[in-house]
Amino acid sequence: MTTLNIGGPVSAALEADLRGWARRTGVVLWLDLHDDYSGFVDRLMTAREGGALPYEVRAFRGSHLELMLELQSLADGVDKPPLVVHLPGFNEESVKSTPLYELYAAGTRYRKKLDTLVTDAAAGRVRREQIDAFQTQEGLSLDGADAWLAALLEGSDGDLANQLRGMSLPSVVDDLLRGGFVSTQIALSDARDAVWEHLYTCTGLADAWRSMSLPLERDRDRPADVAFAVASWALAVEYTDDLRRDPVSPLLAPALGLPRAVIDACRGLAEHLRSTHATFYKRAADDTEFFLAEEAEKAQAEDLGEIDTFRFEENKVLEAALVALEVGRWATAAEWAGLRIKGGSPSPLNRRSGSFWLSEDPTRRSAWELVSAAAGLGLRVEAAGPRLKTPSGLADAVDRYVSHGAAVDQAHRQLEQRRLALLYPRLPQFERLRARLDGMRLVWRAWADGWAKDFSEACRTHGFLPDAALQQRTLFDEVVRPMTNEPGVTAYFVVDALRFEMAEELFEALKDTPATTVHLRARLAELPSVTAVGMNVLAPVASGGALRLSLEGSRVRGFSTGEFRVSTPETRRRAMHARVGGGTCPWLSLQEVLDSDSLKRSIAQAKLVVVHSLEIDDAGEKGAGPAVFEHALRKVRAAWRLLRDAGVRRFVITSDHGFLLLDSSTAPALAHGRKIDPKRRHVFSPVPADHTGEARVALSDLGYQGASGHLMFPETTAVFDTGKRSMSFVHGGNSLQERVIPVLTLVHRSGAGGSTVSYTVVAKADEALGDMHALAGEVTVDQQALSFGGQREVELALRPVDAPGVQVELCQVRRGARLVSGTIHAKVEQRFEVFFRLIGQSEARIRVELHHPSAAVELAPYVVEQRFEVITARGVKPTTEVATPDGRWLEELPEGGVRELFAHLEAHAAVTEPEAMAMLGGARPLRRFARSFEEYAAKAPFAVRIDVVGGIKRYVREGSKR
Repeated sequence: MTTLNIGGPVSAALEADLRGWARRTGVVLWLDLHDDYSGFVDRLMTAREGGALPYEVRAFRGSHLELMLELQSLADGVDKPPLVVHLPGFNEESVKSTPLYELYAAGTRYRKKLDTLVTDAAAGRVRREQIDAFQTQEGLSLDGADAWLAALLEGSDGDLANQLRGMSLPSVVDDLLRGGFVSTQIALSDARDAVWEHLYTCTGLADAWRSMSLPLERDRDRPADVAFAVASWALAVEYTDDLRRDPVSPLLAPALGLPRAVIDACRGLAEHLRSTHATFYKRAADDTEFFLAEEAEKAQAEDLGEIDTFRFEENKVLEAALVALEVGRWATAAEWAGLRIKGGSPSPLNRRSGSFWLSEDPTRRSAWELVSAAAGLGLRVEAAGPRLKTPSGLADAVDRYVSHGAAVDQAHRQLEQRRLALLYPRLPQFERLRARLDGMRLVWRAWADGWAKDFSEACRTHGFLPDAALQQRTLFDEVVRPMTNEPGVTAYFVVDALRFEMAEELFEALKDTPATTVHLRARLAELPSVTAVGMNVLAPVASGGALRLSLEGSRVRGFSTGEFRVSTPETRRRAMHARVGGGTCPWLSLQEVLDSDSLKRSIAQAKLVVVHSLEIDDAGEKGAGPAVFEHALRKVRAAWRLLRDAGVRRFVITSDHGFLLLDSSTAPALAHGRKIDPKRRHVFSPVPADHTGEARVALSDLGYQGASGHLMFPETTAVFDTGKRSMSFVHGGNSLQERVIPVLTLVHRSGAGGSTVSYTVVAKADEALGDMHALAGEVTVDQQALSFGGQREVELALRPVDAPGVQVELCQVRRGARLVSGTIHAKVEQRFEVFFRLIGQSEARIRVELHHPSAAVELAPYVVEQRFEVITARGVKPTTEVATPDGRWLEELPEGGVRELFAHLEAHAAVTEPEAMAMLGGARPLRRFARSFEEYAAKAPFAVRIDVVGGIKRYVREGSKR
């Protein structure tokens, strides 16, 4: 291929632009109304003939026929290179009357005004005023532009100027900040002028901005001051370019109309500083914001773009997002939150990781995550509609809930989980944010009440008992038993209070399992939707479609099968075993599956293994539901994987009932007779009395035999007034949230297989942020030689070590990790950070452990060496009870005096300096101890402070210990 020689630097820029268009689009039709480029195109065609161009060039030279024949010859080839067709004298209208219009319509239009080309070619290479002056001359031509720009570039030759042109703008600023070659030249007057000239050229820096941003009365420029001046201007340009209106401040007027290449250079520098020089960026941004006080005062959120260049932008938009939540502008709030959390449209100049100010301050990120979750709930409510309306039957109602309603309840649950983890007083706009989240509870409650009323009306019209395909009582015989007829073992998970939307999370996590068929369907729980009914009906207790209910007053005692009454886990197991056969029918708790060392042996003789989980219901009844729900789902997934590894190929995962998450402040309790009569969401009545605000069904209409009377429920999400304290977690009623249960089935066509890759995680305590602890860690591959096919992300969870009753509130992750359904998805070989709290009923200092919760890969748990403070749950009075120490932690301290001193602190709460000197063996060991005191104290399960009383120094134990 010959050397490409088509003219000067402006022509070279034009050819590079054409080359890119041709490569991307294939056929380019170049409209050149004023015939500015024919000479250039002739040079292109000559270059193509000489083999110097990778694309074909053809031109109209007076004969359409001749051009059409040339194009036809190109179309006959097998390998068709990209094509540029030059059409001088034509525009979009005149080309329509030519034989070339069909090709024009099929190809890509290209136009380039000569003054635009000059600006693009010269931007970043010569100063803006030089470009403006040249463009005002008469008789502008491409050849003249080539000569002008070439002369300017040649005239700026010099060793330093040439070196600067070979450096990117971020590299120049890096040099100024780090004391490199350019920094050493600043002290020399000639070199200083060359540096400033280069910065003017690259950034369009205004003289007024330079004067304003540099310190006064200084005889020479310091490199750091030069870096600040150019950085602050770059931030000003980025802000102006991102702004959706003209700037208010006259200082920003020079940033308007800069060439695109200069704007992009400034934006690239701003992004480089954010990612590489965060501390310098914060100072530069805050100092520059001081110059732009008028902008900060008058800016409106709607005016600001995708990038929060300055701190005031993020503040303004957060305030506006809270207003948007208040007035129901869910989409606007969601968009603003998404830009700040995840970033804007993907491009080299738009961050994909969100606002810089959030990455530097996790409390601000917490606020935005709550805004995002609240807006997400609003959008789901909007999509579902305020009412269920009038379904054609119960099946239609269930379908509508599955397709629209469950997403609302999932968003509501997730918002409550994030609220519990993130809403603390240190958050910006805390009071307003809390008020908006309280408002979202009202939004959800209004929606849920509307749907509940419509569902109650549908039940009155079509009956409370659905067709057999939707009944809970037929599930075992229609779904589970047919699976057990196949060879091997079937696992039947009966998960107390697994709501349908929670099973959707499981489905999303499991649906892409290789060689596996996964289905999620819905059924309706029996009434009342309580454990004593639903859990027993998950066993085969129906006969001829009917259930023989054993009722003692208002208490359900179980269901009779003719041979015995099914009312306990053991009787359920017996009923299931009798129906499916097999040598054994193991009944295992979820935790027993997770802890078992011999699952294969446990299920060897079985056709059916039942896994019983109470974690969700237990946590909800104890008031800890939102904090534990995702942990329970992780345990279900881990048990599934372990059983699959043990050889189980078929799984059914279902529940006895769902639940409602309520807030007592959003609606009063519903009175029904004496407070001792009703349960929270249902009441048995011997008489068919109708009450305002209630739905009623006869037990006989539910297909119940052996008992008479009626069931009554609030027709909304309200609870009955039972005289007891209000609960946020309730069930027993007829709402869709309580009645729609999941039936998740998995059939694996092959075994789980094995992985040759194992991983290691290590972590250490990092700088705490307010009341959030922090740790930094990294996942690495153990067996590098066998790492082909390994995972790019590994799922991790955090749990307390030897601290029963302590819960981990996982707040945020950042850097090389993301938070997915309450678990840390850490990128392999990348550092990640985790922010968390430890919540308990007594104060303590404990250790935490990173572990892999789902048994998908080989990864040993890692106990973080440092200890972390436990805080008491909000609203819980801390206990002063001191747990009996086991002393194992002392083994981590050096033998001798150090260990003796801390043992004395544990037993007696204080050690004076004279006592410490005696234990350690003198003044010199005491001084060594004092230098390492913080390191030793970090290993203790209690905090230690240093007091001075009466001139005597004391080491004093604080808090209780584990």
